[in-house]
Amino acid sequence: MGIIDIVGNNAAQIDAVEYEKKVREKYPEKLLQPDERIVFAFKSLGGSGRDHYMLTTKRLLIKDKMGVTGKQIGYKTVPYTSVRAFSFETCGSFDTDSEMKVYARGIGTVSIDFNKNVDVLAIHRFFSSVVIQGKAAGEEYEAGGYGNGSGGDASTGIFDLLGSNYMQIDKHELESRLKPSVLLPEEKVELAFKCGRDSIVFTSMRVLKIDVQGMTGKKIEYLTILWPSIRGFSIETAGNILDRDSELTLYFNLPAKECYAEGFPRNERTRMKIDFRDGQADIFAVQKFISDKLLGPDTMASSAHGGAMAGYQDTGSGSILAWLGDDNRMVDPREAEAQFKFILQSCEAVELAFKGRRDMILFTTKRVIFVDKQGLFGIGKKVEFISVPWRTITTFSVRSAGSFIDKDSEMCLWLDFDDVFYPRRNNEDDPPPPPIPRRSCLEIDFQKDKVDIFVVHRYLSERVMRANGHQMKPYTSPVSSELLIPSSPDAGTNLLDWIGDNASAIDPNACDVKFHEAGLLQHDEHVAYAFKAGRDSIYLTNKRLFVLDVQGFTGKKKEYMSVPLDSIRVWSVESAGQLDRDMELRVWFKGYWDNKVKQDLRKGKADIFAIQSFIAHFVIGNADGNSALKNAQAFEPSKTGAMTKILGFLSDAHMKDPVELTSQLRSSPALLQEDESVEAAFKAGRDSFIITTKRIIVIDKKGMTGKSVDYRSFPLMYNTAFKIETEGHLLSGPEVKVYTADEDIKQELAKGQKDNIWLVHEILSNKMLNNPKKDFSEEEVHVGIGAQSSYTPTPAQPYSPVVTAQPYVQPTTFQVQVPAGIVAGQQIQVQHPHTNQMLVITVPNGVPPGGVFNVSA
Repeated sequence: MGIIDIVGNNAAQIDAVEYEKKVREKYPEKLLQPDERIVFAFKSLGGSGRDHYMLTTKRLLIKDKMGVTGKQIGYKTVPYTSVRAFSFETCGSFDTDSEMKVYARGIGTVSIDFNKNVDVLAIHRFFSSVVIQGKAAGEEYEAGGYGNGSGGDASTGIFDLLGSNYMQIDKHELESRLKPSVLLPEEKVELAFKCGRDSIVFTSMRVLKIDVQGMTGKKIEYLTILWPSIRGFSIETAGNILDRDSELTLYFNLPAKECYAEGFPRNERTRMKIDFRDGQADIFAVQKFISDKLLGPDTMASSAHGGAMAGYQDTGSGSILAWLGDDNRMVDPREAEAQFKFILQSCEAVELAFKGRRDMILFTTKRVIFVDKQGLFGIGKKVEFISVPWRTITTFSVRSAGSFIDKDSEMCLWLDFDDVFYPRRNNEDDPPPPPIPRRSCLEIDFQKDKVDIFVVHRYLSERVMRANGHQMKPYTSPVSSELLIPSSPDAGTNLLDWIGDNASAIDPNACDVKFHEAGLLQHDEHVAYAFKAGRDSIYLTNKRLFVLDVQGFTGKKKEYMSVPLDSIRVWSVESAGQLDRDMELRVWFKGYWDNKVKQDLRKGKADIFAIQSFIAHFVIGNADGNSALKNAQAFEPSKTGAMTKILGFLSDAHMKDPVELTSQLRSSPALLQEDESVEAAFKAGRDSFIITTKRIIVIDKKGMTGKSVDYRSFPLMYNTAFKIETEGHLLSGPEVKVYTADEDIKQELAKGQKDNIWLVHEILSNKMLNNPKKDFSEEEVHVGIGAQSSYTPTPAQPYSPVVTAQPYVQPTTFQVQVPAGIVAGQQIQVQHPHTNQMLVITVPNGVPPGGVFNVSA
């Protein structure tokens, strides 16, 4: 311990075994789970402080003593499954403390400083093993053409240093230098780049940025970004004489403190830009490598599916206004695929394509690609290719053309990527300009007579919306040509004429028929609830929340917005009040820009609890409804004095009988599912905080009479971290805080709730630590450890995947039945009855849906 450690609050390492023993003696079966072990333990102020940091086998656990006496203690839990990135910084020559930073969903950035005696690389190796292995590691692909970086000039020129240009280096040499101090034993370096003293390393498990700092270079930061954290990427080719470097940009969401300053993004940790030295890295090989990691391996033969719009004749924009507005028109996807085959995987096919003044948009079986030709009139060498995997798109909408000067139709895509930016004001006296979404929400203009927005709507429904256990449509299953047949010009008008203008509930059965006639729903999708208010209407199907928004003075412009039920993260229903006679439905979906849908419902025209139960069925219906309490005790009312009761009515909560409340919430009102029960419940005045086996429910009574009640649901599977505080002196009672991706939930408990706060800790620990549920989009990032990749040694070689040969076996003949909705010429995926190998087969001509044909393989 030294003065530097005290001033800098540097933590010193203590004996983890001894400290775990003390913790279990003080909090038997409370703080730590029976099978949980403390691996590293640290004490603040160089070992003389009162705060502790623990790295267990399941979480980062922080003990924070608060107040003068330290009686009130906070315990913050950060599950390893919530970690999106982390960094470790070694000691420097003058700056002798090391540092650990953890970027976790909901909770933000957690930073811990260590003194010079802590082996920070040992902690780094442990943290890598518990966070990455089995959860966030990308597969190693046996594909050539990425290059191992051997050969070439390894020095970096002065212009490359000034421009921070990276060059490819030998991956094997770098791997031998990083093992075993930094990399895990089974981790392989697959691509490596160096600029001056810094390096960017793509391994089989992560993206690793090595930042050498200070004059001596002794202080080094190792930043790890998990592959599932990357939401998209772009490459930019080299330009002309003055712009000779190519670029790679990775887009990700690292939770950080929000910034609202002008001229800055809301989140500074949203992208990593890498400039490559001209001639020292094949940017297209790098693009192929990133594609394999995020989109899946490129192991199949090229698809024979030509796209439903193949052969579409491009007649040009035909309008000077469309050309000036850069409105997109539909073009032949087969021609676009041939033009941009060098950017696609071999197994990837273009299904829809659009062209603006000079740029293009490609809808492929795996992603959306934006082609941005730069330079004067787009004739320069520099081209940017932006790739957005389908899993990154959370919600979408299409808008019809309006009246007067608004003659273009539009498409909007909400992305799971925080790219909100606060522009600078033009003049000091001007008010601050509003934030802009940038790539958090993409808006694309279409020529109304060149693009059928209902075709785009049906296509996006197939690619974005999940089915069959929250799985996305496989890229081996092309979108049916039947869905992309141009709609009747009056399809939208006829639907709105049928809906009418009266503000009332709409018959969902009749609405279901009309929506299918208009081609707005999928074949297996059906309307369950339908409501109309003014010109707008809202519909709940078994797959999405569908919002029809009539815009503008004339109402000619209409927006058709689809929120997949899998994208819903929070929802609430509010009953009517004494003066406010309308009920309300609110839904928050996954996204970072305008991600809330609100709809007023006429009293007596809607059953808000039936709507609530319907949403709950599709959002948390498959969640574990078993109790998290191993030994639930019989409920005993807390004993409190008169003053505590008065203060409890105002703010602090008392526990209520969970068994009684479970019975009540099954009927009056009907909030709970059949397999859902209340684990803990607290009432503060008129409001309630309830933890069930599937979610947290916050009940907020509003107004003077309390007749208007808001019931808000937060699924436990999307809660990311939590903190409890024990009670302190005077009237300071216990407190619980739950971190979510949207908003934090905080509830203060009344004095005398010591055992109840540990009950809450047990529930949340078991739900978040023992059976954590990954986000659907993360499950679609390919995980696992495979054989070492074999890349060609020359960086500039074009990408050429290695095709795996199979030994010859006698073919087997078996029969295949054509699924419904599949026509001749389309490809289907079939499992071989003997080898279990997945085969891609083209349906022969003359075989109808439901028909049978023979296959030899």
